[in-house]
Amino acid sequence: MTSGGAARSVLIVEDDCDFAGSLGDLLEPRGFKPVIVGTPEAAVAVMISVGDEPPPPVALIDLRLGKASGIDLLARLRTDRPDLIGVLMTAELDTHTAVSALRRGAYDYFDKSVDPQSLFAVLDRCFDRVDLLRDREAAYEALRLAKEEAEAVSQAKSGFLATMSHELRTPLNAIIGFSEMMQREVLGALGNEQYRAYVDDIHASGSHLLQIINDILDLSKAEAGKIDLSEDMFDLRDIMRAVDQLTAGHVYAAELTQSADLPDDLPPLRGDERKTKQVLVNLITNAVKFTPAGGRIAITARFDPEDGLAITVTDSGIGIAEGDLDRVLKPFEQVDSSLSRQHQGTGLGLPLVKAIMEAHGGRLRLKSVLGAGTAVTVVFPPERVILDPAVDLPRSAA
Repeated sequence: MTSGGAARSVLIVEDDCDFAGSLGDLLEPRGFKPVIVGTPEAAVAVMISVGDEPPPPVALIDLRLGKASGIDLLARLRTDRPDLIGVLMTAELDTHTAVSALRRGAYDYFDKSVDPQSLFAVLDRCFDRVDLLRDREAAYEALRLAKEEAEAVSQAKSGFLATMSHELRTPLNAIIGFSEMMQREVLGALGNEQYRAYVDDIHASGSHLLQIINDILDLSKAEAGKIDLSEDMFDLRDIMRAVDQLTAGHVYAAELTQSADLPDDLPPLRGDERKTKQVLVNLITNAVKFTPAGGRIAITARFDPEDGLAITVTDSGIGIAEGDLDRVLKPFEQVDSSLSRQHQGTGLGLPLVKAIMEAHGGRLRLKSVLGAGTAVTVVFPPERVILDPAVDLPRSAA
């Protein structure tokens, strides 16, 4: 591989004018463009000069430049131009000097006492290195641009979803509110049982769609790193009682059994109470969705001073294949199964839970056996556990 044009430019730093001229005459017919200087100061001037052509990417430097050292000059030049490929020239180079030169940044050396034709092999290696560095730099630049473009697309997508979600919420709230008034017959009887069934469907569908929109908004905020936590001190057992009221109907309708084992001495937490409730609702709803009738769901919690407070939702459902464990934690991804097709969903449940836990400084652990069930554990870090409410309450209230 060879470089063309200005890329074959070579800086020659040699105080022996005759030898430098001979090198120039030798290199020009082979397509090189020699730039010859006789002092370290002139070499520095060439490398920092600003013009249409870039400085030479390769430098041939004599080991001794009067009282100056070629090794010191190379180190000086590479301070400003770390990509400079340096070759030291000397007669009868000893091992100690060669090692010292390589440690100071020399890429190769040329023995002036041997056949000058051997210099071409040295320069070919140098310009192969130049091409390699330029290809790598071009690849890094392409990756940087691709990353920036992907981030811009992601931000645009998140912005679009947020805007559309806000636009949809207003009419949806009206649909839900008016259908609820019709369910309660606030302005009079509906007069037809079929109409009542229609109103129930309208209210249920509107509420479901509103929940999806809220999940999309929350996930968009998470992707943008803008999840806001409204922090307070709360008891996880109180949260679980509220969650049970919200999910009991779904569990019963799916013909499942559910148990909860939360120790009486479980310490309070400091975090966002509403989002913690959202985490548990999403985990239980997901368990219901993928557990056939007759199955069971278990909620357990434990506190470890070193690990934190862990909550696990275990089901006896269809499970997840090992190869799909990472995929289900990505937005809008769902495991393809007959059960998933029977239930509505967007694939936002687990990704949203993961985002909320990470906003709390916690984590999500997922274990599953295909055909045997799934266990999802969310862990709040130790610093969010309140061991002495009398001490921690002022901090959480602040």
